[in-house]
Amino acid sequence: MKKLPPLVIALIFMISRCAYIPLPPAPISELGPNVRIGIAENLTSLEFETDSNVDIFDGDERLLAESVSGKRWRVTLQNAAPAPLSYRLLYRETDEPVHARQLAATLEQAGFSSKIKQIKKRAFRNGQLLTIPYYQVLLKPIFNSEAEARQFQKQIQPQFSTTILPFFDARPAGRIILTNESTGMRVESATMIRVMGKLFKLTTVSGKDFHFEREQQRTYRYHLEFWIDQFGGLTVVNQLPIELYLRGVVGSEMNPEFPLEALKAQAVTARGYTIAWLDKLHRMAPFDLCDEVHCHVYGGVEHEAESVTEAVMQTRGQVLIFDDQICDTRYAAVCGGHSENNEDVWGNTPQPYLRGRLDAKSVSPGSIVNLSDESNVRRWIESSPDVFCNTIQLPVPEALNYTKKYFRWTERYSRPELSQIIAQKTGQNIGLLNEIVPLERGVSGRLKKVELRGTLKSIVVEKELQIRNAISPNYLYSSCFVVDRQGNDFILKGAGWGHGVGMCQTGAGVMAWKGFDYRSILQHYYRGSKIIRIY
Repeated sequence: MKKLPPLVIALIFMISRCAYIPLPPAPISELGPNVRIGIAENLTSLEFETDSNVDIFDGDERLLAESVSGKRWRVTLQNAAPAPLSYRLLYRETDEPVHARQLAATLEQAGFSSKIKQIKKRAFRNGQLLTIPYYQVLLKPIFNSEAEARQFQKQIQPQFSTTILPFFDARPAGRIILTNESTGMRVESATMIRVMGKLFKLTTVSGKDFHFEREQQRTYRYHLEFWIDQFGGLTVVNQLPIELYLRGVVGSEMNPEFPLEALKAQAVTARGYTIAWLDKLHRMAPFDLCDEVHCHVYGGVEHEAESVTEAVMQTRGQVLIFDDQICDTRYAAVCGGHSENNEDVWGNTPQPYLRGRLDAKSVSPGSIVNLSDESNVRRWIESSPDVFCNTIQLPVPEALNYTKKYFRWTERYSRPELSQIIAQKTGQNIGLLNEIVPLERGVSGRLKKVELRGTLKSIVVEKELQIRNAISPNYLYSSCFVVDRQGNDFILKGAGWGHGVGMCQTGAGVMAWKGFDYRSILQHYYRGSKIIRIY
């Protein structure tokens, strides 16, 4: 395994955008780089508690208060207003200035004026996590609304594929006010307030819009930051070292009672995904990743089980790489017996290590493997294949029993009920639903495109998550399903929970229970990758 020397580690932190945060007392090499996690957005106010004394800073690094006591705190906004935005079209983004100029020349030759904008991003290069310059090649026109930008985007679509990017014209207006409810002490800032302490308790919502949505009181370590966000609301950010963050992720994303080797595999995938996506998600927000299923589910201290901490510590600094780049290590709860190609879910560049495959050590004779073929999907869903994540046919440990209901499942909706759900979720009134017609499936049988035929009109819904959202009040477990009609009811029979790309968490749990170590688990789900340690 590669391990970076201490001097390089120190330089990484000095040049990272989080470098102004005082380092924690433990050695850097044990904790990894700091990450910012969004734990609440667009609030009007917030209350939190802490039993420790705190130091308070503003966004310009000025110390507003030092070693302040007082258990209960309240954060409010004064005269807050959304940030004015403008929009431009991004043609390409590259870390090579020469390539950026070549791309700009391509636009100019086609008659489109361009602009190259330099930004900073954290990226993995030659075994190191560094902050490096990137170059955005933008079309020159500036638009006042996203609708105007989209109209121009459609006009040039035959020649150039672009992405609409919003930009702040000015900082969001208002002031953040932090009040100690015990003593009445008050500080305020127009930029950001950062509270540095040990543990903070506050109430947040997890699993928003999914079947597992609930409000929870959670505890977070290290630093809380309060920002006025782009909507003129209050955003709360937890900043902490990545290895401590992972303790709250692994225990949220996987049952802490899963076998240790499965938890270790989860730690490596979560660490790699986090680093691979630094500075690429939530570009308009003051954080790196959110705490929801969009990024990672992050539950804070309450999910730091002893087994999870051990898994994180035993794999400290380890990630998967392919072609000297950190792998985009996606994972899903239950693949249903067959994983999916990454491009069939998100339409992005196919990755060799994210190929859909049967969730078994080998393909046995008679296995149903071509699930993009509609004729095979029903047989697959109504069967009980010999795959790792099939916890129905195995006397699995108690910790894995809850996964049984996701391997194969059935949902029933009345015709009026499902028609109303479709109208609400898609914004399209198709009348009463007549038929759900599969149009295209991925290699795992997950639907990529479906037609919803109604008495008034028909609509086509594309992409796995949009399909799951369109025909369920709280997202269907997966888009691998077939439909039966019984009288006035629609019956959906399905397989799996989640998008199915990368590691199947349930399959990993079963593999570990059967004696596979975390390296074997990772090689099964991410073929051709290798493990290295980057700090």
